[in-house]
Amino acid sequence: MRFLQVTVQLASRDPGTIEILKANDPVVRNDLLLLFGNQKYSVIATRDGKEQLRAQALATVRKVIAAAGGKPERVEAVYFTSFVMQ
Repeated sequence: MRFLQVTVQLASRDPGTIEILKANDPVVRNDLLLLFGNQKYSVIATRDGKEQLRAQALATVRKVIAAAGGKPERVEAVYFTSFVMQ
């Protein structure tokens, strides 16, 4: 059994998108937790694996924004501000 603790920050310069993100915070958190919980240690232990996970996290957040009627491309990036694996 492994332990993964990730802190994520989202980047958007669009006030409307930021409001949609705030209003849908539980959905974003849920979907990201499901994504992070399905990762293999051997994959995310590499830099390429982390970058791939970051791209998947961005796609996950953009999907939530699209489902809420927003413009997904206005979520510019997902950043890992903490990434701890044990």
